[in-house]
Amino acid sequence: MKFLIHCLALAFPAMVSAGEKSAGVVPGEPDFLKRWAFEYGMAFITSQNIEELLGGEVDFDDGPAGGEIHQFTASYLLAEPEWCLWGNVYRPALELPFTLGIIDENGRSPFASYSASFNVRWRDFPWKDRIRTSFSMGIGLSWAAEVYAMDVQRHPDDDRSKWKFNWPIQLTFAHPSRPQHQFQLFVAHQSGGRIFDKGGVNSLGFGYRFAMW
Repeated sequence: MKFLIHCLALAFPAMVSAGEKSAGVVPGEPDFLKRWAFEYGMAFITSQNIEELLGGEVDFDDGPAGGEIHQFTASYLLAEPEWCLWGNVYRPALELPFTLGIIDENGRSPFASYSASFNVRWRDFPWKDRIRTSFSMGIGLSWAAEVYAMDVQRHPDDDRSKWKFNWPIQLTFAHPSRPQHQFQLFVAHQSGGRIFDKGGVNSLGFGYRFAMW
């Protein structure tokens, strides 16, 4: 959570500066249905914290607390503002993803989770003519019908909450001729943020994203 706050603190001045030079715009007022992207992803529950995962340390727990998460997401495009940074114009996408998760742990029956977030998706990479790439990060809230077994395993002496802050991190790749069909790698990060509780659960996954816009 500290890492997320640090990233947002670094990004905010750039957003404000960009906002002084250009205004946010909705892309041509597209049809309501054309503002959506739909995703399916499967993630594996890990025993690592977010810093360890981002550092490349991965351990998929095969005990009762391990398992899989199946995520079904519908993401709504809010706007594509034009940001002027360092003499260049960039158009990130601002999105609202809504996610239904089915948590299938090794030691008990599956249960559901529900998440809603605000995402910023960066798409202006210099190699986009060869492979379309996007990187997105956001913040939101998540509620699960049960407390994750991994959450209890990692924090055995703490009270745990079904409410978490949701921090979705996603990287997508697509062929330039078919940019709507995207392969995704993602981290599903759930943390109490020292408000609901301290610490959380991280899962690493892959999936498919179909963007209407």
